[in-house]
Amino acid sequence: MKNSLKTLCVLVAFAAAASAGFAQAPKIAIVDMARLFDSHYKTAEKNVVFQSEQERVKAEINRLNGEGLALQEEAQSIAEQLNNPVLSEDAKVKIQEDARAKVAQLQQKQGEMNALVQNSSESLKKRVMNFRSLLMDEIGKVAVEVAKRQGATLLMDKSGPSLLGMPAVLYYEPSLEITDAVLAEINKTRPAGTPAATTTGEEPTVSFPAAGN
Repeated sequence: MKNSLKTLCVLVAFAAAASAGFAQAPKIAIVDMARLFDSHYKTAEKNVVFQSEQERVKAEINRLNGEGLALQEEAQSIAEQLNNPVLSEDAKVKIQEDARAKVAQLQQKQGEMNALVQNSSESLKKRVMNFRSLLMDEIGKVAVEVAKRQGATLLMDKSGPSLLGMPAVLYYEPSLEITDAVLAEINKTRPAGTPAATTTGEEPTVSFPAAGN
């Protein structure tokens, strides 16, 4: 009798624990953070700023490159004068000095272009990374708020591969995804007059022509 009672108690305790476990099963929500970032109106706004900065730097690179090409032509023209058989030694020395001066100016111009490309590229890359980090944090907070309002206890990002190179989420019911709801919540803070967020936004990028090209 004692053994039967003990067994019954164990079964009741197990059933209670199992019931509690089922009651605590997480309600999962899925979000696409990459799509939210690409579609965010702030991404589109920042892209305009970054692209404008890139165009400004490219114009400066083209200006320096044009000046460098002009110096190169001048140096070549000066050097060709050395082929004149009637030139005196003093004239040849003067031409060689002029040619060396042009070459020095050309090297200086090339150095200016290299420095401009490197400094501008590094500066813009840092600004892009900082913007991305801040906006992703902002989007994450909105996504968590939406997930909580919908009763979710676990929010997963389906964008990007896992550490093994596999998709972060292999399968989920479409009803679990809240990306559209989060995007709608984001657009509530969109200032009047700014373009609405779309799903075709582009992440800001940094690209400059190589110096001398």
